[in-house]
Amino acid sequence: MAANGANGPFEILEILGEGSFGTVCVARVTNDALKRKVALKMLKGAYVTNRKILNRTRDEARLLSKIHHPNIVRVERLIEINGRPVIVMEHVQGPSLDQLLLRFRDGLPPSIALDLIRQTALALHAAYTTIGDGDKPMKVIHRDIKPSNILLSVHGEVKVVDFGIARGDFEGKEAETESVVMGSRPYMAPERLDGMSDSPSVDVYSAGMSLYELLTGRTMSLSINPVAHDQAMSRQLAYVQVPGMTVQAVEDLRDLIRRMCSYDRTKRPSALQAVRDLEQLSYLIEPRFRTSLVDFARSAVVPIYESRPKVSPEQAMDQDGDDEFLREVTGQVTRTETAEARPSWMPVVFVAAVATMVVLAGSLALWKMLSMGADSDGHVQISMWIPTNSHARIGGQLLVAPGKLRVPPGPSVVEIDHLTSGRTVQCRFVAEQGAAVRYVVDGDRESLTTNDVLGVPCVDTASSRIVPQGRGVDASGT
Repeated sequence: MAANGANGPFEILEILGEGSFGTVCVARVTNDALKRKVALKMLKGAYVTNRKILNRTRDEARLLSKIHHPNIVRVERLIEINGRPVIVMEHVQGPSLDQLLLRFRDGLPPSIALDLIRQTALALHAAYTTIGDGDKPMKVIHRDIKPSNILLSVHGEVKVVDFGIARGDFEGKEAETESVVMGSRPYMAPERLDGMSDSPSVDVYSAGMSLYELLTGRTMSLSINPVAHDQAMSRQLAYVQVPGMTVQAVEDLRDLIRRMCSYDRTKRPSALQAVRDLEQLSYLIEPRFRTSLVDFARSAVVPIYESRPKVSPEQAMDQDGDDEFLREVTGQVTRTETAEARPSWMPVVFVAAVATMVVLAGSLALWKMLSMGADSDGHVQISMWIPTNSHARIGGQLLVAPGKLRVPPGPSVVEIDHLTSGRTVQCRFVAEQGAAVRYVVDGDRESLTTNDVLGVPCVDTASSRIVPQGRGVDASGT
C-alpha cells in the first residue's frame, strides 16, 4: 500500500518512541469512518537498504499476526510505503514498565509486580505454543524480555511488545536466526553469551530478572561465572521484601526468582510453571496489601500516561530529518483551516492562529531545551545507572543515584566511588544524545555498557590496573 495523492493512509498524531532501527507513532486511519487510532512501527530511513533488518521487520509482523493473545500486542497487517515496511499494530495507551519504575524507584507494589510478570509469562507460553500454518507450534522465543518491552495500559492490560529479534518456526520466514549477539545484557541468560542454542528458558530468565527489578527498583547484576553468579544473586535477593507476606512466603518468592534466573537453564521452570507459582504466591499476600491492576492503572498509570511529554510529527521531523517519509505516510502533518469559514470570523481566526503559532514555537523551544539537550554549548543528555551506595563524578557533576546528566559529546570518563569498600574506579565510554549508560560487573571485569553494548574495562585508580576478578561491586552495592 502506498500513499495516495496529497493525503496519505494515516495521519500521524504523536511519536511514541524510537528504537535502534525503528520509530513507533500513534496515527489515525484517514479512510476509516470511525477515525480509529493505531500504532505504526516504521523502519528508519537509514536501514531501508539493509536486507537483514528488512527481513527481520517483516518476520516480526508475520509471526505476531498469527498469535492472538490478550497479553501480546496485536498486529493488524504489514504494509509497504515506497518500499519501506510499516507494521500496523493496536494502539496501547500506557507506559512501559521501565517508565513506571521512574516514578516507583523502590519498586512497584508487590501484588502488581507479581501479576505483571505472571501475565508476561502467559504471553511467553502462548508465543511458544501457538499453532502456525503447518499445524505445528511456532516455538516463538522473544529473546529480549525486559521492563521496557512490557506495557501496562490505562485500563490495566499487560502487553508484551517488540518481537524484533524473536526467533520461531513459521512459514514465510525471511531472516536467518541469530543467537548470542542480540539482546539486553542485564536481562540476557548466560548461555546466550556462550553461544548455546536458544530455548524458552532464556525468556524465563529475563522474566525473572524483570520481576526482581519490579519488586526492588534495582537491576540485578549477575556474573557469567557460575559460582560468582549464584553468590551475587543470593546477596541481592535479600532486597526482596514484601509487606503482608510471611517470612516463609517471602523466601518462596526469592526461591522462584532464584530458579527463574538459575545459571543452569535445566533448573529453570517453564513459563507455565512460573505462571502457576506466581499465582500461588499472590494469594499469600494479605488482602489489605493487594492491589488489582485495574485499580493501580486508574490511580497510577493514568496520571503518568497523561503527563507524558508528547512529541509531534513536526518535532520528530526537525530532530531526525526523516521528513520526506513522514509526509509520505501522512498528508496532514500540518493542519490548515478549511475554506468554508465564515468571512466575518476570518480576522478572529487569523489572530488566534498567529497566537497559537507563537505559543507552539515557544513551547517547542522550551521542550527542546529541557528534553533534547540541544543547547548552545552542544551538550548531550545521557541516562546513567550506578550501584547503590556509590557516587559517580563526571564532568564536574556529582551523581548520587541513577539519573540523567548533560555532558559534552564524545569520549568521556566517569569516576565511581564505592562508598562501602572505599574503592574508586575510572570507566570510559562515548557520550551521545540519549545514550543509556550502565555500570555492570561481567565475569572478571567491571565496565560500562552503552545502550547495552559492553565497553572497555574500568581501571582501579588506587593501582591504575584493570579491576581483577572478585573485586567488583554488584548493582546491589554489596
